[in-house]
Amino acid sequence: MTAALHLVPPPVSTGRDPDLVDYLHWARELKGYAENTVRIRGDVLDRLAESVSAPLRHLTEGDLLGWERRAVSGRSPETRRAYVCHVRAFYAWAVDKARIRDTNPALVLTIPKIPRAVPRPMEEEQLRAALLGARPKMRVWLLLGAFCGLRCVEIAGLQWTDLRMSEQPTLHVRGKGGEERIVPVPAVVLAALDGYGRRRTGPMFYGLDAQQVSAKTVSHCINRFLSRRGIDATAHQLRHRYATAGYQLTRDIRLMQEMLGHRDPKTTARYAQYDKSHAAEMVRQLDEQWAAHG
Repeated sequence: MTAALHLVPPPVSTGRDPDLVDYLHWARELKGYAENTVRIRGDVLDRLAESVSAPLRHLTEGDLLGWERRAVSGRSPETRRAYVCHVRAFYAWAVDKARIRDTNPALVLTIPKIPRAVPRPMEEEQLRAALLGARPKMRVWLLLGAFCGLRCVEIAGLQWTDLRMSEQPTLHVRGKGGEERIVPVPAVVLAALDGYGRRRTGPMFYGLDAQQVSAKTVSHCINRFLSRRGIDATAHQLRHRYATAGYQLTRDIRLMQEMLGHRDPKTTARYAQYDKSHAAEMVRQLDEQWAAHG
């Protein structure tokens, strides 16, 4: 087996598996994965290394199956799938790129089947109730999710220069996997930004440590805010609300795919709930059509 080659020297790390340092450097600098993806993948692999107390390059199929039983089983199918895919990706790199292993032991892990997801939009009454009790920053976060369809990680990454003012104001959004898109900004969001205090440059939102806020903080704060007000909804359901409202207004799944930053329209279909009144009208027309030709 040959040693890994690097076009740029990786950063020095202490206390972390050296192969994981190399892998994350490759993922960030050469593969171009988004910083949030790199962070999450590193966290999963760190926990794997700690749970077996051995270098990642030396783990066997048995080690990984034991980790799967201890740390992965019992979680939601989406979480199990994410954990397994992160570990598989590391060992694929170890075999194909770094060449520090001859085989990929993670292939023995199970990728669970994901149940068919259904849209879970926040109800309009819930959104209005939340907005009534929201302070300026929280109000902006809620509206960016509900009226622009932004993920928490996208809200956290906004800069003031991402807001482009013209006849139709827009936001330059950096999404999952480094994908970028332009999203129109409704007047209600602009008004909330004015109330929050619009700036020219710098991060749009800061955390308590005076640094740009993290995606985890945005998600946690929104969910806690909603829970404390007795609203049975999550931050991600704001995005579902945007998808549903947009689709019902336009009937254009392709447009909503672009607005949400999805690579596959099938994903968008899991976010946009159909209008039940239209379904009822279709059934009525089917009855009439059948009766007319009976």
